Amino acid sequence: MGRKHKESEFQGNFWVVLKNKVSYARIPKSAVLRQLEEESVRKWQRSWTQTTKGGTTKEYFPDIEGSIKMKLNHTGNLTTILTGHGNIKAYLNRFQISDDSACPCGKGEQTTDHIIYDCDRLTKERDKLKVAITKTNTWPTNKGNLIKRHYEFSKFINSISFEEFNAG
Repeated sequence: MGRKHKESEFQGNFWVVLKNKVSYARIPKSAVLRQLEEESVRKWQRSWTQTTKGGTTKEYFPDIEGSIKMKLNHTGNLTTILTGHGNIKAYLNRFQISDDSACPCGKGEQTTDHIIYDCDRLTKERDKLKVAITKTNTWPTNKGNLIKRHYEFSKFINSISFEEFNAG
């Protein structure tokens, strides 16, 4: 009886293991991947919300999930504006790469906000952006609204040749 009991116990436990495997095998791989992705995005969002870094970028992308779904054509100019890092006089001056932070238009410090909203040298290009934005929002608009109209916004930003622009 001892041996038969052990065999029966083994078969019973083996079936539980098989049953669990069968049960797990019925969960579609896509559902598991979706759950993992959703959890990763939640963790990323918590980290993004809590960090003190990336302030300029956060103005455009406060929501990680929305930014992942957005199909942007990343260029050097767009990255410069979205991060505030690059060939912008205020940034270059901050790191003592440039002697001054003044915009060649003479209306103040050359920052990303100045370039987007105020620079007189970009009035014509900005007017085209304004037309697109004011179809659904008011001008000036926040950066979240600018990036929602990323096609027009990118066109505006990519029309700027920073080397020529900053040459005077």
